Amino acid sequence: MLTLDPAASWTISIALTLVFGASAAIKFADFDEFRAAVANYRIVPETLETPAALLVPVAEITGAVGILIPRTHRDAAAILLLLLAVFTAAIVINLMRGRLHVDCGCFGPALRQPLSWWLPARNVILMALATIAVAPSKDRAMTPLDFATVVFGAATLVVLYLAANYLLANLPRMRALEIADA
Repeated sequence: MLTLDPAASWTISIALTLVFGASAAIKFADFDEFRAAVANYRIVPETLETPAALLVPVAEITGAVGILIPRTHRDAAAILLLLLAVFTAAIVINLMRGRLHVDCGCFGPALRQPLSWWLPARNVILMALATIAVAPSKDRAMTPLDFATVVFGAATLVVLYLAANYLLANLPRMRALEIADA
């Protein structure tokens, strides 16, 4: 059975907390915009659009906080995995419908990101991280070097995530520039 070093588990858990906590905060900050993004997916009935739009950031913040609490760590990771599975299914359904110009709503108006096959791939990576985070950890005391590793490791994972999201969001614009230059 896979056992993680506690520093690795904490690094992944904190990175997931930052990603999902920020995502929830952005959705709450401009709830009307996020509700419109949920509606634009055309998956939930119109009467459930607002409750579904409210449930997403509540579940994100619940998972983000809960994954840091040892007693709720596994349940919170399960919440994040379920959210990612639902997000991925909604994206794939719309891609299969040919709806490529739908804003994913992942980070609200801060990053208008059209749907692409890269988004399910990104979500699979996040799902893998959430799964790894709940693997049993070795029972050892953390040192000051471990704490530094956790902080810088989590920051690195978040920066890599944000950079990848930025590149994915701007990929259609970059392709349009290539075509214009040709």
